[in-house]
Amino acid sequence: MEIRIALLLLLSTSVVWATEPTLIISASASYNGVVSTTYQYMYFVVNNSSRPMEYLSRVVPPFGASVIYIPANGSYPPPIAIFYNITYINASLVNNELYCSNNSLIKINFIIKNYMPFSVPVTVLVQRPPGVEIMSDVAPSGVENLGGTTVYQWTFFVGYEKTFSISYRVVNFGDFGAANLPSVEIISDIDLSGYIKQANSSIIVLNNTYNYLNNLTFAVKLFNNLIYNTTNNLNNLVSILNLSSAAFEEGAKGLNASQYVVKALNSQLAAISESLLGVASTLNRSLLLIQYEYAYLAALSNALETQAIAIEAYENSLSTSVQALNSIEGNLYTIYFSLQNTENSINRIYLSLISIKQKINQINSNNTLVENATRTLSQELDYAIDLTRSLQSTVDSAKTSVGALIGIVSTTRNALVAIGGQLGQVEGLLNQTALATRRNATAMLREMPPIITNASRSLVDIANNLTVVASQINRLIAPINDGVAYLISASSSLKYSAGQIKSLSTALEGELPYLGLINSIVSNYRYNITKTIERYEYFSSVAKTYKKIYGTGVIRYEFFLTLPIAVNPASFTFNLTAPSVASNSGKELPTSLAALAGVLVAISMVYLKLRR
Repeated sequence: MEIRIALLLLLSTSVVWATEPTLIISASASYNGVVSTTYQYMYFVVNNSSRPMEYLSRVVPPFGASVIYIPANGSYPPPIAIFYNITYINASLVNNELYCSNNSLIKINFIIKNYMPFSVPVTVLVQRPPGVEIMSDVAPSGVENLGGTTVYQWTFFVGYEKTFSISYRVVNFGDFGAANLPSVEIISDIDLSGYIKQANSSIIVLNNTYNYLNNLTFAVKLFNNLIYNTTNNLNNLVSILNLSSAAFEEGAKGLNASQYVVKALNSQLAAISESLLGVASTLNRSLLLIQYEYAYLAALSNALETQAIAIEAYENSLSTSVQALNSIEGNLYTIYFSLQNTENSINRIYLSLISIKQKINQINSNNTLVENATRTLSQELDYAIDLTRSLQSTVDSAKTSVGALIGIVSTTRNALVAIGGQLGQVEGLLNQTALATRRNATAMLREMPPIITNASRSLVDIANNLTVVASQINRLIAPINDGVAYLISASSSLKYSAGQIKSLSTALEGELPYLGLINSIVSNYRYNITKTIERYEYFSSVAKTYKKIYGTGVIRYEFFLTLPIAVNPASFTFNLTAPSVASNSGKELPTSLAALAGVLVAISMVYLKLRR
């Protein structure tokens, strides 16, 4: 529609316009090998004015169109060359006359050579006259009936060279004993301007494809670097998880050791409580033996001092346990913050994997290998994303467990500190008791009974308090066991997650060769496109050179091959034998009748030539 509007505007605005001329090269060939070639330009001229106009010394009528032929210089070769060879089988050519029969075969072999840098269309036309069979080694592209005449048509493209053959057989020589062998017409329309335009368009498309492949190469390299960096980050994460697992194992060992300390302290407190109860019992018995127990009280004072020293040792042991628990708490905080950093790293990796998958989904390729490799990698990334989500949950659970262990260790440490304070009080009380025993030894007879009673009660109270403290310490063993189990389970989970992440890293590293293969394929495509562009540019320059030589971009090459008239001598053999006479034998054909037969042959040939 746009072309039609543009044509109407052109017709309305211009007075006389002409299309690009067509160079018509006509070659007339004869069966005897003589070829003559003519060159002329054909112009299609349109006159839009109301008066006759002159164009190239030709008058174009008003509001009319004319086809103008102008002779052209024929010093340059045609774009294609046609070589032919005629073979007569069971026939003979004598003095430009072809004598043949129904068994004769006329075969024409053509060699069509193309000098253009691109394939050109070639059409072969043969009109089938009555009584002549047409055969070819190639089936015709079409057979049409035009005005009662059957026309055979062969259409094909010629790259560099094309061989083609046609054979004729005369099956009916007609009333005059002669048949007109059809001429062969070969036509090739060559559009140099169209080819140049198409080549330029192809070069633009190839350049766009080349730029797209450049972008694809950049994307593949970027993705390759991204996978490489991701595998490094995953390997670093594996190292962090392994270190965290080892730290959890060490924390479990520390808590397990504190469990033994708590059990030993519990046993020591029980022993002290029993000793204090024994002392209280002894004091109670000493009320009846005050006179005999003075010396024993001195020894008891020493024993109390010894117990105070033992309690001081126990207090120091508790201080050591508190320090160990402080160290364990510090390690647990280190593990907690390491898990928090690990969780942040996993979140970054998760976002990176999501970004990688989005970039992969944006890659489009018509190459089957690139599409299969991209689909496989996308599935691997989906598996990696799911694994990363699971790892996030595992690390978060481990972090929660470590937080609970920190609370347990803190509670245990505070309890041990409280026990240490009570042991300090017991130590002070024992020292005070020993001192009071020594100071009041002389007043024992007068003042000992109430003092011993008070001391016994105090010792019983202290023993009961120690028993309560021992039971409280004993209740800490179960949380410590739970903490040890949590740390061991968390360590195993981190080891398992480290193995899964290592598998993911190995899978991603396995994709790197495929990316290298894709990059290699794209590089080969780019090389082939570059060579194709260079070939198109070369062919386009050659076509432009031919266009400059021919003076136009449209060439029509016409080749006409004329064949002789086929004559059957048997059609002119007459049975003129005279009737038999008894006294005479048969005689030869008179000379006048032979001359008459020759005249008839000549007349038939002239008639066929006039028809042709």
